Amino acid sequence: MRVAFLGLGRMGVPMAQHVLKAGHELVVWNRTPGKAGDLVAAGAQEAKTPGDAAAGADAAVLMLFGPESVRAVLPEVARDGLLIIDGTTIGPEAAREFGRLAKSKGARYVDAPVAGSVEPATAGTLGVLAGADESDWADAQQLLHLWGDPERVRRIGPVGSGSALKLVVNQGLGVLAAGLGEALLMAGQLGLDREVVLDVLEQGAYGFTVKQKRELLAKGDFTATRFSVDLLAKDLALAVNATRDADLEVTSAALSAALRTIEAGHSGEDYASVIGHLADEGEANSH
Repeated sequence: MRVAFLGLGRMGVPMAQHVLKAGHELVVWNRTPGKAGDLVAAGAQEAKTPGDAAAGADAAVLMLFGPESVRAVLPEVARDGLLIIDGTTIGPEAAREFGRLAKSKGARYVDAPVAGSVEPATAGTLGVLAGADESDWADAQQLLHLWGDPERVRRIGPVGSGSALKLVVNQGLGVLAAGLGEALLMAGQLGLDREVVLDVLEQGAYGFTVKQKRELLAKGDFTATRFSVDLLAKDLALAVNATRDADLEVTSAALSAALRTIEAGHSGEDYASVIGHLADEGEANSH
């Protein structure tokens, strides 16, 4: 296949590498130049525009920041016969919008956000939550299995359903991060040793988050980013806005915590910075 890959961020580069390793022809594009060097050295071509990348392609993969990023490039990319795999976390409403746009141009559209960060992307073991018409699913899997663990690549339902479930997944990340930050703040206020607290919390409900982020918390340095606080805030905002008939108070509070963390100067850092900032924010305010 000839595959266009649009978006060469932390996740996009290792995902695109799997396309090359599988023997497909690869053309890449990124909004800011300078990200394609390793891929070009391995045999990919770099295009100057999204339209140039998709010209003559059998499939186009989008791995961008959010719905506005997709909205900016999709009209230039969609054309008759093209299979579009959108790995961007965009929310169900935008996914359905993009599906209609693609269909109006004769293209096929699958929303397929991923579960996992850089390490599973590199290993090709990501989870994939896909929304697709059944008629497009077999063709989509050929690509999705390149970066996804076949046992974790799932068609959730029609277009939009994969993006809906991805918001539910990332809601959990945000709520756990904010909750753990406040737990550590409370522990500090009560005079407890943080390392002892983390030892105990690692065995309980916060265990997943503590295991994932303990090293960063110990260093107090969150620049080794796997999943940025900016992306988390974007996804939590999408979650709050996707459920207009429900008042997601806990999710809204987690979004507020993520936004305060960004405002405090942690933009671009790992979302574990939410934990560290909340724990330290209260301590600073108490003095």
